[in-house]
Amino acid sequence: MKWLILILLTKGNPLVLDHKPFETEDDCVAYVSDYNNAEEFAVEVIAHAGFNARVTGVYCVTNQERKTYETIQKL
Repeated sequence: MKWLILILLTKGNPLVLDHKPFETEDDCVAYVSDYNNAEEFAVEVIAHAGFNARVTGVYCVTNQERKTYETIQKL
């Protein structure tokens, strides 16, 4: 199962970082928790939603969970 990074924003659509899938949830959580990767997240959020976008959460999800979340957002 592949794990992806889901970034939730206060406004706008969530951002999924699927260009770097992880084999395990633990690998994903370790990557998200590593302060050295904060700059990459900031660049991705700014490119997706602009400089003033506020992040409300960063999660590790499976591709199926991602699809479920995107379906709920469309309702």
